[in-house]
Amino acid sequence: EECTVENLRDYGLWMLYGGIFLLVSVILALVLSGRLARGNIYLENIYKYVISFPNTGGVGTPIVLALFGTAGLFKYQLFMLLSVVTTYTWGVALLTPALSTGKWTDRLRGLCNPVCISTAAGAVLGLTGIGGHLPESIPNTLQNVGNCYAVIAMLLAGFVIGDYRIKEILGDRSVYTVSAVRLLVIPCLFLAVLRYLHAPQMLCVMTCLSYACPSGMNTVVYPAACGEDTRPGASLILITSTLAVLTIPCIYAML
Repeated sequence: EECTVENLRDYGLWMLYGGIFLLVSVILALVLSGRLARGNIYLENIYKYVISFPNTGGVGTPIVLALFGTAGLFKYQLFMLLSVVTTYTWGVALLTPALSTGKWTDRLRGLCNPVCISTAAGAVLGLTGIGGHLPESIPNTLQNVGNCYAVIAMLLAGFVIGDYRIKEILGDRSVYTVSAVRLLVIPCLFLAVLRYLHAPQMLCVMTCLSYACPSGMNTVVYPAACGEDTRPGASLILITSTLAVLTIPCIYAML
């Protein structure tokens, strides 16, 4: 709906900022994940995903919408656009071992998932102006279907967490380190850099609210769909989501 040539031209700088912070997050993930996983490739990929990609859709979007309304939400979505695209390309490959180790044709087939296809189709419809001529029932239906994803993902995460003993989920020390990086280290680091550069206040707010979010549900959804071990993802979701209730307000208070 908002992916138009005019909006991309007027607010394209937000995409550039978002891309820069995404790149830094990915670099941090590549540097830290191997050391924290201690040779476990599958666990290393989970940590890469969690450090690189916060749960901006399920947590960040409602917060931004409540604080700044639809105008702020549009800037936020542009800021996180490249992150979302990377999440459902490279991020999905990390969470699906077959895509990381298989042939390039298998990887390409795996990346042709509903999120990538629908995002590309939506961008084309917006940039060409065709989307504005669709019957109102079509975007409304798609919006309602999309709203179901977060609820279903949370239900699945709850089912997975319920299959484990609390001691199993809370017993891995490296999970707490990854959670601290996700919730505190990255947003505080970005905020310090932005303050040093005297960046606009709104950019500081968007950056911190984005990268202070907890781990996303994909760390359970995709491994569960592929029959992989869901315990690391479930642990990170439970711990980061619980601690985020305290850390997000603290980060926001620093702004």
